[in-house]
Amino acid sequence: MSGISDILIHAAELIKYSAHTVAFTGSGISVESGIHSFRGKDGLWSKYDPAFLEIDYFHRHPELSWLLIKQLFCDYYGNVKPNTAHRALALLEKTGLVQAVITQNIDNVHQEAGSKTVYEVHGSCRYLLCEKCMKKYPVA
Repeated sequence: MSGISDILIHAAELIKYSAHTVAFTGSGISVESGIHSFRGKDGLWSKYDPAFLEIDYFHRHPELSWLLIKQLFCDYYGNVKPNTAHRALALLEKTGLVQAVITQNIDNVHQEAGSKTVYEVHGSCRYLLCEKCMKKYPVA
C-alpha cells in the first residue's frame, strides 16, 4: 500500500469481509462536532485538573464536582450535533457492516446520528446513576 487511498481500500475490505465489526471511539471523533478532546494542547485537561472528576474527589467534595460536571458536560453537550464520522458509523451499522459502537464518550452523539447499539464505557450525559441502588435517573 502506497497511499491513503490504498489504506482506505484495505480498511473497507477488512470491514466488508469481517464476521463481526465493532467501532471503538473516543473524544477525537467528536472534535469536528465542537467537543474538546481531553488531552493535547487545547484539551480539557490543559484547563482543568482531571483529579476534580475522580470518584474519590467527588465523594469528598460533591458540590464542587457537580458544578464542574454540569459546566463541562451537561450544559455543553446539549448543543452538539453529529458529524460525518458519527453518521458514517450509523450507516455502517444500518447496513450490517458494523454491529456496535463502543465509546468512551458520554455525549450521546452516536445515538443522535442513528447508531442503535452503543456501549458507553464512561456512562452518559443523558442520565445519572445512583451509586447506592444503581438506578438511572434522567439528567433533567
